Amino acid sequence: MKKKIVAVLCAAALALSMFGLAGCSSSSASASASASASASVPAKQTVTDMVGRSVEVPTNPSKIIGIGSSALRLISYMQATDLVVGVEQSEQTDAVSCAYRHVYHDTFAKLPVIGDGGSKGVTPNEEAIMGVALQVIFASLDADTANALQEKTKIPVVCLDLSDKMFDEVLYNNFTLMGKVLGKDARAAELVKYMQDMQADLNKRVAAAGGAKTAYAAGISFRGGHGFAGTEAGFAPFVSAGVANIADATAAPGCFDIDLEAVSAAQPDYIFVESGNLALVKDDVAANPAYFQNLKAVQNGNVYGLISFRFYATNIELALANCYQVAAVCYPEQFKDVDPAKKMDEITNFFLGAPLYDALVAEGGTFGKIEL
Repeated sequence: MKKKIVAVLCAAALALSMFGLAGCSSSSASASASASASASVPAKQTVTDMVGRSVEVPTNPSKIIGIGSSALRLISYMQATDLVVGVEQSEQTDAVSCAYRHVYHDTFAKLPVIGDGGSKGVTPNEEAIMGVALQVIFASLDADTANALQEKTKIPVVCLDLSDKMFDEVLYNNFTLMGKVLGKDARAAELVKYMQDMQADLNKRVAAAGGAKTAYAAGISFRGGHGFAGTEAGFAPFVSAGVANIADATAAPGCFDIDLEAVSAAQPDYIFVESGNLALVKDDVAANPAYFQNLKAVQNGNVYGLISFRFYATNIELALANCYQVAAVCYPEQFKDVDPAKKMDEITNFFLGAPLYDALVAEGGTFGKIEL
């Protein structure tokens, strides 16, 4: 009888033990399934883009595209081209004057096309965009267009927005926004600091010169190439280099063709020619040599080249290099330790990871003295 009781008790204990193990196993499996389900849902964050839209994006996205004149350029500056899974057709054209395209041409040329892009306007191809697996679209678009694209593709669109100014909080805010979206806050801060340090360096040196030189920018491209009369009020390299631009005295804003008599009346200390249009400027000289012989800057040999920095909007790294070229020419004592060509290579290395001055010279660009 005792043996039977013991056997029954042992069987009961064994059953309870098995039940407990089963419960633990079920609980463990449930917890594991819950953790797996949680892991499969990507973390998200909400950002306010550059046109004031609130956009929910995945954190640390691994597949992105850029649409419009600012997007892929800034993605390149952010060292995020490895995340790009498609490009606009125009971005597959190699052009050293569009610095980021030249440096990353081999990368962009192999990617699927997701729209036209270029000077004719931004025309996203929604079907092509939906055909590539991606998580975030960076775009130079207005709010309404961005909302329509986001609604159609069901992919978050983060709008970027750049001004034409050289050292600009708007540009810095673009970097900060992209750093937050891409998980590249350190690179964003590095870009901002680099530009702020450069601005401080220019300001300090120019202030030590104790007096502004006057200058004229010739052959500035806008809606195509222009000869000597093509110029720009508010020309960014002059502003940043502390040089007085004679075109600012006119009523015209931005780029325009100046009355040549205004140049001869102002007699600027220096003339800078956008070297991509040098042939057009020399045609003007050949047509009216007496006019140019009477310009003080020509008589004194103070005519120098600039590198064109506008190609599908502003190439920031090339514009920065032009600032140092103008400053070094106009204030040689304060910038005697600066070689503008080497400075350009330093700047393009920082922004894009490659020196570009020699490649630009091979295409007709120069920072050298020009004989008119």
